[in-house]
Amino acid sequence: MDTTDIVTILAVLFSPILAVQAQKYIELAKESKNRKLQIFYILMSTRATRLTTEHVSALNMIDIEFYGKRFFGKRNQSEGEKKITNAWKLYNDHLNNNSPYGNPDIWNEEVDKLFNSLLYSIAKHLNYDFDEVQLKRDCYRPMGHENIEKSQLRILQGLVEVLDGEKAIPMTIESLSRKNN
Repeated sequence: MDTTDIVTILAVLFSPILAVQAQKYIELAKESKNRKLQIFYILMSTRATRLTTEHVSALNMIDIEFYGKRFFGKRNQSEGEKKITNAWKLYNDHLNNNSPYGNPDIWNEEVDKLFNSLLYSIAKHLNYDFDEVQLKRDCYRPMGHENIEKSQLRILQGLVEVLDGEKAIPMTIESLSRKNN
């Protein structure tokens, strides 16, 4: 038996194993890309309604899905993933710290700026050619949705004030007349 025979036998034995491992690697990479795309799709579709549970859940998945790959216990993050996780850290830090801002409009402007920076980083990483202005302006939110949310907020705030004893429910008596039988 010569070297060619040995190599042929080894190739016949190990080819199926290597093919299965290669297929598993391809499937894992595809699943990872799909999860990243799902986060991006959710953030894009809910960018006008950022208080939804779906939006918040997608934000909270960024640390996991854009963490990078681990090799022998070490984290290996691509430049795009680093930009995304850094943009998320800045955005999250700002969301959880409103003390330096006396004016809510200034705070909200910074929220918008940081969120759009995060979206832009994700778009670039996933090979979408969106510019920052497009991400900021090109979303639709009917005024009716905003009016409903404001009404619901007013109702909830009023209910809390009543339940906390800060306000009473106003009542008027229309008539006290008795009916004669």
